[in-house]
Amino acid sequence: MCTNLLKTAVWNIEGLTTDKINDPHFNKIISQFQIISFIETWTNDVDVNEISIPGFCFVDSNNRKKHHKARRNSGGINIFAKNSISKGIKKLPKYHTDILWIKIDHNFFKLDKDIYIATVYMSPENSSTNITGLEPIYDKLLADVVKYSNLGHIIVQGDFNAYTNTKPDFVAFDNSCTSNQDDLQYISDQNIPRNNLDTKLVNNSGKYLLNLCKESGLRILNGRTIGDLHGKHTCITYNGCSVVDYMLVSKELLHIVGYFEVHDFTSLSNHCIISCSLLIGFIMPQNTPQYQLDPIPNKFIWTPEAINLYTLNSNSIESKNKFEQFLKSTFKDSESAVNSFNTILYENALKSAKLVKKVPVRNKNQNRLKRRPWYSESCRELGVTVKNYAKLVNKHPYNSEYRHKFYSFRSRLRRLCKYEENKYKKRYIFRTLYM
Repeated sequence: MCTNLLKTAVWNIEGLTTDKINDPHFNKIISQFQIISFIETWTNDVDVNEISIPGFCFVDSNNRKKHHKARRNSGGINIFAKNSISKGIKKLPKYHTDILWIKIDHNFFKLDKDIYIATVYMSPENSSTNITGLEPIYDKLLADVVKYSNLGHIIVQGDFNAYTNTKPDFVAFDNSCTSNQDDLQYISDQNIPRNNLDTKLVNNSGKYLLNLCKESGLRILNGRTIGDLHGKHTCITYNGCSVVDYMLVSKELLHIVGYFEVHDFTSLSNHCIISCSLLIGFIMPQNTPQYQLDPIPNKFIWTPEAINLYTLNSNSIESKNKFEQFLKSTFKDSESAVNSFNTILYENALKSAKLVKKVPVRNKNQNRLKRRPWYSESCRELGVTVKNYAKLVNKHPYNSEYRHKFYSFRSRLRRLCKYEENKYKKRYIFRTLYM
């Protein structure tokens, strides 16, 4: 089965760790996208080279320098694409550590123009990283948007830490005003209202984001696109829920946006994945279909005694009669003949040798977590509890009791995992040195 939908997504992953990459649930989630962008990866240039995601190839990254007093890296943007489409994606120059651009080639994907995608991470307003404020990064983003708008269409996506409420991202009443007849290049804005379940007052980042849309002609997909007509929350924390992750597209690109979606909340991050699907001319091959294969036959243990016994059984009068009957029989096809002959041999083998039944081989991806020998039964049980509360929070984001219990159990799980891992390492070192 083939499709002409290009699915691109962005996710504030809050640490792109090995444990998350090896989590079957993580791989199941991202496998549905062709392009996946991670923000707040907390990685450096060395870590990026060690990241490997099955089915995806690394496209590009942009990492902050670690502060000498910090215990870990902050920020970080990593972009991956399915192996089948990687040739159609190009890297672009980097001018800011919190903005990363890539180009979708129009020839490869059969589009009218190239599409330029910016993945952005805006730190909170009161963050120590915002020494110069938010205005410089928004100015840089606007300059990039203007430059690439002359070359193709634009998508801007990421975590802006912006509250926009339902304030317009277009010039209000612009289409009702009498335009200057001398300015033939001017195109008035269309009034396209949007919804937003986050009723917080607009903050500074929200004001900059809305002004960016008005000045560049970009439109927010959240709350006005099929798949998210209500403006679903994108971030759920201990204190509450909000809409801070956005996707913006050029007005000219709206007609090929199939749908926009805010995906379910998971225990992997406080943020939900947001994604959009673009209608393109390129037909992308899907994953190879899974066929139901015949089970592997059971195994016989052939000792010297078993071989001798098999020879005797094959030469017995009973076996000879079966072979004679086989030769006299008429079969409708070769498969029936082979099955009948194999039945005779199999029955003789059962009388002669010990049969060992094959144990079904489990999917490796489903058991990656079991490669962690320190992951105890207590960790597993607590992990199930965390996932159950994540589902409840996803259904009832306003329920403070569910949110508090989810984050409480998740903290306990992280502490327990760290304790069990350290205990296992100490025991392993002791055995290596003294036993």
